[in-house]
Amino acid sequence: MDAFKPAVWQTCRVLANEKRLKMLWQLFVHGEMSMGQLARAVDLKEPNASKDLKMLNACGLVRCERRRNYVFYSAAANPEIAHSEALLDALKQCHCDGWPFERVILMATAFTHPRRIDIVQALGEGAVEKTRLSVTTQISPQSLYRHLRKLKSRGFVAKEGQEVRLLEQTEKLPGALLAAALG
Repeated sequence: MDAFKPAVWQTCRVLANEKRLKMLWQLFVHGEMSMGQLARAVDLKEPNASKDLKMLNACGLVRCERRRNYVFYSAAANPEIAHSEALLDALKQCHCDGWPFERVILMATAFTHPRRIDIVQALGEGAVEKTRLSVTTQISPQSLYRHLRKLKSRGFVAKEGQEVRLLEQTEKLPGALLAAALG
């Protein structure tokens, strides 16, 4: 993953993990923690926690700062990554609202495949007939059906007859994810 330009689907794959979300939630509560403190707080071995924190950092959701022999992490958006600030704000809202991790993961998994990003971008201009959407995105009808089913089950698209359209998002996290996918 490019440290400064992760694809939206890569960021969503990073977010679709309960341990990483638990680490973010810890940072929301405590502000700043060392890698060792985070590892203990979420019951991870330090090498695994370090790897997960590097992934969150690469997505622009955490900042790290070395002080002597320790590295401290805080939840902070990287301004060089276009969608990181809105996603981090939405994740903080999920934390404040008490969203279960499963719900956050469900929303993130709507966009964990680059083809679903292509579909959403093709629908960005308005409703599209399914056959045309298959041609536009160069996704086979069978594969398109599977991706649309996932997007529909997560509340991002609606099928009306042969047309598919994006649904307006009223909650912060789904809205931030959709905006990131639309680019």
